Amino acid sequence: MELIPFSLWGDALWCGQEVVREAPHEQAIRSLFPDPIPARGADLDTEADLVPEPHNRFDPRSIAVRVHGKVVGYLPRDDAHRYHPVLSELVAQGLQPQVPCHLWVSEWEPADWEGKGAQGTRFHASVAVALGQPHMLVPVNLPPPGSYHLLPPGSGIVVPGSEVHPDVLAPFFRREGECWAYATLHAIEEEDGIQDRHRIVVEIRLDDEPVGRLSPRLSAEFLPAIHYLADIRAETAARVTVRGDRSASEVILYAARSHDLPATWPDGLARSPVASPQWHYWATKEAN
Repeated sequence: MELIPFSLWGDALWCGQEVVREAPHEQAIRSLFPDPIPARGADLDTEADLVPEPHNRFDPRSIAVRVHGKVVGYLPRDDAHRYHPVLSELVAQGLQPQVPCHLWVSEWEPADWEGKGAQGTRFHASVAVALGQPHMLVPVNLPPPGSYHLLPPGSGIVVPGSEVHPDVLAPFFRREGECWAYATLHAIEEEDGIQDRHRIVVEIRLDDEPVGRLSPRLSAEFLPAIHYLADIRAETAARVTVRGDRSASEVILYAARSHDLPATWPDGLARSPVASPQWHYWATKEAN
């Protein structure tokens, strides 16, 4: 079965997760770089697949890191065991987990002090991936039905008014204290309290339930994208985190503002998958 690429969510802003056992995969790593490797070394920023190896005879919970289909290393044993359940669940649903990956390589001639017996060049590779905590790798709800486009990540914005919706937020409370979720952004009209005038602001919804509205100033930074997608009959989706419990909670929006969107945006519309029993179970099994 061919797996569908799935970019893991998370708050890892840089490739800080160590990858080990690169040495046995020197040839695979070399193939990703020009030959010869520049004297100053070389680096590469790309995407990596995280591949559970249940038939690995040394450790059935090992996680291989593959770039362009080639193994370049493994997650350290303890980390692999922490991430194995969620990654294996994604693969079982036909999804291939992917993360940002940084590779750095260098090559040099043996030094004089290594002796006359030293032959050939020395090679070193370092591989790291950007990986959030296991409970923050996937959203806990389904994407919006029909056609939608997920805004690229952006700096966090606390959604005003989210604390007044405990019943709406209750399904998103987790024992870890936080989770990722799909939200949708909607342009709505509200009174501004001055001479009965009206203004357009952005309302944030979780599973079509309102959880708060952005200020007029912040709304103006998202409305162009929302209006554009509405014109092509698509919803605007975004990543949010839900934090807290019934006593205190907040929703934080992580979405690029219209002026920060890449020139190629949008590069294609997504369509929500049919909610299979397995997907629904995975998306809701951690709910309190």
